Amino acid sequence: MAKRINVVCSGLNDVGSGLFRVGKKVYSAPNLLPGEEAIVEVEFEKKFNNARVVKILKPSKNRIQPKCDIFEKCGGCQLLHMNNNAQKDFKINSVKDAFKEYNLKKDIDEYISASKIYQYRNKMQVAYRYINNKLVYGFYEEGSHRIIPLNKCIVQSEIQNKIARFILELMIKMKITAYNEDKRTGLLRFVLIKESFKTKEILVVLVTSSNVFGGRNEFVREIRNKFPEVTSIVQNINTRKTSIILGDEERVLYGKGYIEDTILDLKFKISSKTFYQINPEQTIKLYSKAIEYANFKDTDKVIDAYCGVGTIGMMLSKHVREIIGVESNKQSVNNAIINAKENNINNIKFVCDDATNYIFSLAKEQVKIDGLIMDPPRSGSTEVFLESVLKLKPKKIVYVSCNPTTLARDLKVLVKDYEIKKLALVDMFVNTFHIESVVLLEQR
Repeated sequence: MAKRINVVCSGLNDVGSGLFRVGKKVYSAPNLLPGEEAIVEVEFEKKFNNARVVKILKPSKNRIQPKCDIFEKCGGCQLLHMNNNAQKDFKINSVKDAFKEYNLKKDIDEYISASKIYQYRNKMQVAYRYINNKLVYGFYEEGSHRIIPLNKCIVQSEIQNKIARFILELMIKMKITAYNEDKRTGLLRFVLIKESFKTKEILVVLVTSSNVFGGRNEFVREIRNKFPEVTSIVQNINTRKTSIILGDEERVLYGKGYIEDTILDLKFKISSKTFYQINPEQTIKLYSKAIEYANFKDTDKVIDAYCGVGTIGMMLSKHVREIIGVESNKQSVNNAIINAKENNINNIKFVCDDATNYIFSLAKEQVKIDGLIMDPPRSGSTEVFLESVLKLKPKKIVYVSCNPTTLARDLKVLVKDYEIKKLALVDMFVNTFHIESVVLLEQR
């Protein structure tokens, strides 16, 4: 049974939800800021200590009115109710808290803010489902499989929003059915839209539950006629029961099957499964900072682990003797090889392998490397990877991370033999609790 109570927020947790205490228990509620008095609704019988804000009685001076009409339901932009200074303070403190937890001592040298706080994302992925027999599209509500119907997302570009909306209208017009997760019926599961802000090319990926797509040619023709900016359309077939977006099988319905983007005068091919940073403006700042911190010599041999399509490695290539990029995603590696060839970079090669396996094998063979760039997923690296790095003994390590907690955990291993020399934060994900970090480590 839910109960409404008056509370005062004492602080924020690691995802930006407000904290308050009831008796000996600490509860959290999204859309609640430190010092605020509010009426919240708590279900005390539930396992998780989560609550919902009903009404703010005394707002914080850091509160702003979110420009999104589904902010409280969606949960994708957790900090949309905070002003810029409050967001910055929260992100700095999240890194400081993570470092403190692992007893790491290092001040933050720089915080690199974004000038663009809305419409900055170059990728959009939405699900199409039926709610009360009405076709809708939108994002998953955080921590659930419920779809939050969407009209417009303020952090996506105008054309991404228009394409997502038009596909819904087209499905209704052509009687294309949306996927039902419970019954495993219907055709269209997700739509993935990737946009290059530089070349203005757009890739649309239609994720279907079956290879059979009646009216496919007309569907593609309608999208092309409406949006000439769409330069490629791909059908991805996902027959799995899981919530994973993309399946293994694909067919190109129109165009080359990928788009091209440029970062610092280098060209990159981006396909459906390619990992690519979602904020182009901040990506340039992030990679430039990584290169600045690395300051490698032209005689150095460097490993670029978790390299994706080879962005950082290719930018570093003119500063070093040799770069080896390691990536487990085969499509990304294929794109990376093409990218290097098209940019006339001859001192870089790519290996399709798990980063841990590859680094472990190098350590076992006692291969000499001078530097390491690592940009692992949110889960961070592995203990085997980190211990292998300690055996390899590169003079410098540049660690790029999107998760302060796993970053601090991994650094705790590396500081056995390395000193943290520099630390910069780059706000890649404005209005969310995420923050990108760049760390330089040097041998003690």
